Amino acid sequence: MRINEEVIPNHENNYPLVFSPINIGPVRLKNRIVFPTWQVNYANTDGTVSDKLLKFYSALADGGCGLVFTGCAVVSSDTAAFDRVMRLDSDIYLPGLRKLFLEIENRGSVPGIQLIHYGRQALTSVTGCELIAPSPIPCPVMSRFEPNYKVREMTIADIHRVCNDFIAAAVRAAEAGAKVIEVHAAHGYLLNQFLSPYSNHRTDDYGGNTINRARLILQIIEGIKNKLDNRVAISLRVSGNEFVEGGLKPNDFKDLINLFENKGIDMLNVSAGVYESMERIVPPATLGDAPHVNIASELKQFSTVPVCAVGSIFSIGLAEEVIASGKAELIALGRAQVADPAIVNKSLLGQESDIRKCIKCNKCTFWTTGEAQMFCSVNPDYQRPKEIE
Repeated sequence: MRINEEVIPNHENNYPLVFSPINIGPVRLKNRIVFPTWQVNYANTDGTVSDKLLKFYSALADGGCGLVFTGCAVVSSDTAAFDRVMRLDSDIYLPGLRKLFLEIENRGSVPGIQLIHYGRQALTSVTGCELIAPSPIPCPVMSRFEPNYKVREMTIADIHRVCNDFIAAAVRAAEAGAKVIEVHAAHGYLLNQFLSPYSNHRTDDYGGNTINRARLILQIIEGIKNKLDNRVAISLRVSGNEFVEGGLKPNDFKDLINLFENKGIDMLNVSAGVYESMERIVPPATLGDAPHVNIASELKQFSTVPVCAVGSIFSIGLAEEVIASGKAELIALGRAQVADPAIVNKSLLGQESDIRKCIKCNKCTFWTTGEAQMFCSVNPDYQRPKEIE
């Protein structure tokens, strides 16, 4: 649902904060709505951009979303944790990404991409490689699915290699036209594993105190900033509360956020949970609307860069309320935009009654249901595939 800006009615006055522009470092967004990175398994089996993936993200841009994060895109060849995950560990992925980012930008949205290494939250039978983590502690969830599941503690050489992989992937993304690079340090993936005392039991320079546990993330941010300067904005996604005993909680970020900002982040994307607390990564209906906004708000008190809130926010009206409350500057709508990619423009036009609403069934999270790809119970464009082409 693309809009000719010359004929837009003045309905943005209903949501003046949502539809006000904002600067993220060197990047200006036309509104405050973000599509959060979501592994949909729509890429080709070699990790290149497929027509299906192109259509998926183009629809979000057509629908009016201010910032469209693509991905997750793996930075290393040893961490392709899904059979159709996007990849950025080689230059061969650049042609498809250039086309994807250009399509998003031509439709009036800002293209972003999230960089990820899955660490222990993967399966060797899928990646074809041994699993690595800051400490040799099995993931309590993934270890149930593979009889010979095993994870190896990373050496210093491994850490340096992964750091360089993140930086190289960021440079490729910028070359392809991404305007925002997001470093994924949430949801229990590798960088979150380093950051959290729950999963990091190292005693060297990459474990122990707060600075040591954050060291790899800080080196990655600094490396990206040194390579790209102000060509892109840098976003960092964190789990503000892991909801596991011994895990990160909001107050743990009091010193961390200052460290991240000093290295160059331009945006803080606050989510929650790890695989052991999956209901926090993808909140069920029982948790109600916007259950994690207060977590974003707690981290915001330590931050000077814009903060993005996410989690069961299903309307532009609720997004407006959250921003007006001062708890966040940006709002990520995931499931709501999958159900209806035009929710932003329909709200702008005063056509809320025409919005196809998410029913909160969470069947779109294919990795939790055993499906092959993301599908949506209410959007006919994303129905459960009878077979994967």
